[in-house]
Amino acid sequence: MNLNLTGLDLTSIDSTVAYLHSFGIYSPLIAFILFFVQAMIPLIPYIILAGAAGMIFGKFTGFMLAWVGALVGALFLYSVSRWMGGNTIVRWMQRKYEFDLRSINQNNVFWVLLISRIFPLVPTPIINIGSGLGGVSFRVFGLSSALGKLPWALIYVLLGNYLMQSKNLINTLIILGFVTVVSIAGLYYFRKRIPIHRKVD
Repeated sequence: MNLNLTGLDLTSIDSTVAYLHSFGIYSPLIAFILFFVQAMIPLIPYIILAGAAGMIFGKFTGFMLAWVGALVGALFLYSVSRWMGGNTIVRWMQRKYEFDLRSINQNNVFWVLLISRIFPLVPTPIINIGSGLGGVSFRVFGLSSALGKLPWALIYVLLGNYLMQSKNLINTLIILGFVTVVSIAGLYYFRKRIPIHRKVD
């Protein structure tokens, strides 16, 4: 099995589907690895990867790959960050993303993480790293991540599967547009009401 990364293009669903198809029986494993990597280094748009998974593997298998792969990647980056520690990185995240879980009442951390997953308040890798460095418990991080990643994995995989079955690009784009509007509205709402940062001294 050769990953063949030369000239790799995963910027569209068509190219991603073709790439995964090229691995034959190993394509589910490669998809899982890509979801795992995407949780740490989001070079591949999650919507494209999940949509391709829905088109190739169907609703159930595609969803499981998109959900579990991303969750395992998040848990791995969280664990590495928690092991490494480092106040320098924490301060950099405060300045760059205004994200510091240490400033939040620990009783609210679960809800902040859950909302941050459902509505992209900050980039996913920053959530994973910040949670590890901020001392969030494995139970809280794991549960909030599992629940928070579930809706988007399901939506994108179902959209990919729907496009594959119906071949109706217009309807698919309309549905995606509606989901985007709802997510932007939710993002705006929670940015105004959920304090996830504090002033850096």
